[in-house]
Amino acid sequence: MARSLYDEILAIATNYMGIAAEDYVRRRIRIVQRGDAPERIEADRLERLAAGIDMTAKGYMSEEKAARFRDDILALARRHHGDPGRAP
Repeated sequence: MARSLYDEILAIATNYMGIAAEDYVRRRIRIVQRGDAPERIEADRLERLAAGIDMTAKGYMSEEKAARFRDDILALARRHHGDPGRAP
């Protein structure tokens, strides 16, 4: 069975944040989705999630590590719906 998008995001976050990842990801996604359930995130919200990670993850890790975290989320967005930020 394929993993959900939420599970993929959580797996990426766990690589960077360990056990703190789930709480962090749930908060970030709730902000991106204006309160909707994090487990229901859609691929079109990943670019905004990456921007939020870019702004906040630096408080938990080095800037370089935060940038890699952001880039991994953007790569996930590209895999799910093409290159974010580019016109189709």
